[in-house]
Amino acid sequence: MRNVKSRSGSLRAERAGVTRQRIESAARVLFTRQGYATTTLRELAAEADVAVQTVYAVYGTKGNVLRALIRSVVDDPEADAAAGEAIQAPTVEASLAAFARSIRRRWEAGHDVVRIHAEAASADPELRQEAAFALAARGRGIGTLAGHLVHIAPRLGDPRPVAAILDALTLPAIFEALTTGHGWTADAYEAWLQRMMSGAVGAPEAR
Repeated sequence: MRNVKSRSGSLRAERAGVTRQRIESAARVLFTRQGYATTTLRELAAEADVAVQTVYAVYGTKGNVLRALIRSVVDDPEADAAAGEAIQAPTVEASLAAFARSIRRRWEAGHDVVRIHAEAASADPELRQEAAFALAARGRGIGTLAGHLVHIAPRLGDPRPVAAILDALTLPAIFEALTTGHGWTADAYEAWLQRMMSGAVGAPEAR
């Protein structure tokens, strides 16, 4: 009997996961196509082919749907592992290669979601505060990496301009412009990013 109940519970969880995926995929499409502010939960439900009551039951609000999309970008084990490798690498070259891989992975998976979040934040005070927290966390992470680079290569000098360079080069808008706008592959972007960071961080202007 326990096995039957276990299988039944597993099936319910699987169906719930599929439903969430459909709703979040629909939200990603609609938020991109017509904007977060103008998209209604009823439209989202229709796009996902589920009852609007289901969307309310699972997420409660449109903001929570967007938060789920953001988590799918933030909670990326491969990107996190590469970022961790970057702040432990023994050389500047290895550190920036790992960081480029982390950024490529994160923006490849969710540059559009980051843009949607930024647009939504302009109209929603709660999302605006969350976006500010996310930007602050990104800044702290880049600051930590800049500190590590200066530690292993003291010639780089002040870590603050190093962090500014890394921040500017890794903005999601640049990834989107090069890949979506100019047709670059994600591999080409990663290779370019590593070259640009290596050249800029090591240049006299960065010190």
